[in-house]
Amino acid sequence: MPLYKHRRSTGQELLYDIEYDDGEYFITRDGEMKKAVPDAIVAAVAPSEASAKLMLKMAIADIEALIGMEE
Repeated sequence: MPLYKHRRSTGQELLYDIEYDDGEYFITRDGEMKKAVPDAIVAAVAPSEASAKLMLKMAIADIEALIGMEE
């Protein structure tokens, strides 16, 4: 599963790790799970459309807007 590091552009500008693949992504910071989206249905995306690229974009949006997680 690919790993991407993303630094939030606002707030405390903390660094998050995103592990992602087709239909899933997991966001951690300092080894602590901040958000888990284990399948496309949880992300409200059709499995046929849930590419790894889309999952990464959704994870980045979650970090930037702190959707379903705390900073």
